[in-house]
Amino acid sequence: MRYYLAIDAYLKALSAPPDKRLQQRLNTWFSATEQYPRQLHELDRQDYLEMKHHEVERQQTAQ
Repeated sequence: MRYYLAIDAYLKALSAPPDKRLQQRLNTWFSATEQYPRQLHELDRQDYLEMKHHEVERQQTAQ
């Protein structure tokens, strides 16, 4: 289910300007997972977004 939601969020974000896509993907994915809280809720939205932004920064630094 997580993979389906991730692919769906990725595809929906393609219509956004390139500099807004990451934020849209993250928000869309998190909102989708909140529709299934018993199975998929792990973090609060703010904690999730902070974690993902740090992860992206780390990946960009490593390149």
